Amino acid sequence: MIELDGVDALGAGAIGEPGARVFYIQADKRGSRLTVLVEKEQVALLAQEAVAFLDRIADDHPEPPAESSSLHPSVAQVTEPAVPLFRARMIGLGFEPDRGLVLIELRERAEDDDEDEGDDEDDGYVARIFATRAQVRAMAARGSEAVSSGRPACPLCEFPMDPAGHICPRWN
Repeated sequence: MIELDGVDALGAGAIGEPGARVFYIQADKRGSRLTVLVEKEQVALLAQEAVAFLDRIADDHPEPPAESSSLHPSVAQVTEPAVPLFRARMIGLGFEPDRGLVLIELRERAEDDDEDEGDDEDDGYVARIFATRAQVRAMAARGSEAVSSGRPACPLCEFPMDPAGHICPRWN
């Protein structure tokens, strides 16, 4: 298990050209960087769910005034070199009310993986990242920007259109 408690930076985004991008989640703490490979859909869902989660807990756990200042999404960029330690299959969110930190848990294996039944010792990599709410909101905003900055969708079939051209299956 990898635990980054109180990260200096948290980011989500993509590296590469639209159509050939690779998506990552990164966390930095005291000069160490954790990079995890994720799918585009995971970044989109994490961004959406993280904001909804923060909004849900805000009534019971208001943000302290010092923390509530928002961070610009540019601080949540994924930076190179992006060498992933593992590919996340599961992503979870939690909150530690005593410290006011959000937990993002990234798991290499899903809980329903049945291929190694009885082998509880190898759960694969598990990364637990504790971040401020402002860092999570910035990561969510940057992740959403990265997802939406890809190739435009075809208005007929909704598949991504390549810059070199698009053969729409609805025209056949």
